[in-house]
Amino acid sequence: MEIKKITKVSIFIDYDNFQISYCQKHNIEEKDITIWDGLSDSLLDYYRNNFIKNNFEVIEHTGTFLCVGMNDLFIFNEDRIRKESFQALDRKTGFIVRYGYRTPSYMKKGSFKLGIEKGVDSEIICQMLMGAFGNHYDSCILISDDNDYLPAVQRIQDYFGKKVIQAGFHDSKLRNQAYGHIPLEIADSDLKVFKQK
Repeated sequence: MEIKKITKVSIFIDYDNFQISYCQKHNIEEKDITIWDGLSDSLLDYYRNNFIKNNFEVIEHTGTFLCVGMNDLFIFNEDRIRKESFQALDRKTGFIVRYGYRTPSYMKKGSFKLGIEKGVDSEIICQMLMGAFGNHYDSCILISDDNDYLPAVQRIQDYFGKKVIQAGFHDSKLRNQAYGHIPLEIADSDLKVFKQK
């Protein structure tokens, strides 16, 4: 009987931090992001191919947590459409959507503008720390270039012995402090799901 080591992997996504860089890289609008169905599998495949060095280790995906700032006032129809898109994402297998707060949206010169987000980073940090404390994952992938996560990443790695893999579009202190990184800015990345058709 072959014995396998199970490595539990969680994924945490700072939505606004991710979508701004992703949309700039591919010259698209937020509503045109179409990667969600293959996102978790693609990240896990990259992890398997780049961070596992033996044949007896297998990955168990313990969830993809996406956090986004959301305005519940629905001042404009765009707010309601945006909320409905995240509710649909929350119903996808393996996805768990959490909400921070966003100041009310507004219209400027005929275009819809989102207000400032609050509480997203702290929600993700709480989820990451609770997951580490509860031993819900052995490794996690954090999609963000935001250095505000540095203290949490250091504690998760130093005190809980977990591996944090940073995924992002820019070189950063966060990338350098993490156990490893997934460079989303590389054109020939293994993450085919990140390439717009």
